Amino acid sequence: MNKRAIENVTLVAVAVMGGFAAGYFLFMMPNAPTQIAPVEPAPEPARLPEPVAPPAPAPQFNSEWNTYHGPATFTGAVDADLPDRLELLWRFKAGAAVRQTPVVHNGLIYFSTARGEIIAVNPEGQRVWSRQLFSGEQGKDGPLRAQIEAPVSCFEGRVIVGTMGGAVHALDAATGVEQWRVQIDSPVMGSPNYLETAAGGRIYVIGRADAVLHCLDAATGAIVWRGEAIDRCDGSPAVSERVVAFGSCAAALHVFSPDTGALERNIELDADSQVAAGVAIDGDWIVSGSRSGKVVQVSAATGEVAWTNTDIEAEVFTTPSLTAHRVVIAGNDGFVYTLDRASGKLVWRYDAGGSPSSPVIAGDKVLAAATGVLFMLSLDDGGKLWEFKVSDEITGPSIALGLVFAGSEDGTVVAFGPQSSISPNSAVGGTETL
Repeated sequence: MNKRAIENVTLVAVAVMGGFAAGYFLFMMPNAPTQIAPVEPAPEPARLPEPVAPPAPAPQFNSEWNTYHGPATFTGAVDADLPDRLELLWRFKAGAAVRQTPVVHNGLIYFSTARGEIIAVNPEGQRVWSRQLFSGEQGKDGPLRAQIEAPVSCFEGRVIVGTMGGAVHALDAATGVEQWRVQIDSPVMGSPNYLETAAGGRIYVIGRADAVLHCLDAATGAIVWRGEAIDRCDGSPAVSERVVAFGSCAAALHVFSPDTGALERNIELDADSQVAAGVAIDGDWIVSGSRSGKVVQVSAATGEVAWTNTDIEAEVFTTPSLTAHRVVIAGNDGFVYTLDRASGKLVWRYDAGGSPSSPVIAGDKVLAAATGVLFMLSLDDGGKLWEFKVSDEITGPSIALGLVFAGSEDGTVVAFGPQSSISPNSAVGGTETL
C-alpha cells in the first residue's frame, strides 16, 4: 500500500472515531442534573391579633347625697358599684358628737356636731371650713350655741340647717359664710328640703310643734307661704315636682302642693299608726312606716292604699328606701326588712342585733348601722357581706363619690371605700384633734 493510501485510511479512521465519540456523548453519557431555581416558601398568612377582653366598665358612683336619705324624694337608693368589702380610709375628729348623717354636695362632705358647729371636709378627710352657729341668746359666759337636732341638707351651693331654736340658716357650701337666717318660731327636727321651681329655688321645712310646712325662697330666706297647722311632726318633708309629703302624730300622711302650699289631702292611717320619720316618694307613690309597725304604699293623687304590710311587730321610725322592685325599712325590733314593692309581701329580714338606722341601697347592696356597727347586706337575699365596728353609736350611712360616710357619738366622722381609694395624703386617725 503506498503512502497516499495509508493517509486516506488514517483519515477515514479518525473520522469514524470522531463520529463515534460524538454519538457517545450525545446518546450514551448520562444527562447532567437540571439546575432548578430554589422555590421561595409561601408567606404565612397574616396573624390576627389575639382578641383582647374589653376593659371592665368603670364603677358607677353618684356624686351627691343631698339629705340624710339621699335625694329630695328620700328614696335612699343610688346606683353605686360598691365592693363586697370596704376598708376604713380615714377618721375625722370633729370635737363633739356627730348624731346626724353626713351629706355630700359639690365634692365636699358636710355635718353638724352636738356643739352647734357645721363642718365641711374634703374626700380625703381634711377640714375645708367650719362655722359655729349661735342661738341668738346670751348666757353667763357669752352667746349660746345653737342646738341642732335636724339633719343638714345641701342643694345648689347652699348648706341648709334648722335648729331647735326655730332658726333656718343658709350657708355658702364652698366657704361656710352665712347667706341668710330666718325664724319660723317652731323647733326644727326634720331635714330642710329643696325643689327648683319655675319661680326659683324653694326650701321646705316643718315646724315641729304643729307640723306647719314653711316654703322659703332659697336665695333670700323670705317666707313664700305657710301651710295649715296639723299636729306635732318630728319628721322631714319629702319633695318632688308633684307633691310635698310627710307624716305626723295625727296618724296620717299629708300631701301638699309644692307651688301653693295647699293641703291636697290627708291620708289617714289607723289610730296607732303615727308617723315619726320621713316618707319616700316615687312618682305617684308614697311609702311610709308607722308606730304600729305597719308599712304602707299609698297614692299621692288619690289617697288609695295599694298595700299594707303587717309583718313588723314593733315601731317603725325609720325612712324606707325604694327601688322599682323592693322596699327596705328597719324596725325597733332590731331587724332590717325587705318587702316586694308590688305586693308589700316580706322577702327577707336580717337581725341586726339592735335598732337599725334607716337603711339605704347602693346598687345590689343594703347598708345600715346598729349598735355602732356599720354593715352591708345583699339586696337579693339579705346575706351579710361585711361589717365594721365603728363606735358605741353611729349615724345611718350616706353614699357618694364611691365612699360611705357615717358620724359617731365619739365625735368622729368615718369614711369607708375600696382599699385602692386611700389617698397618700389621708390616714386613718385623720388630721384633726379633739
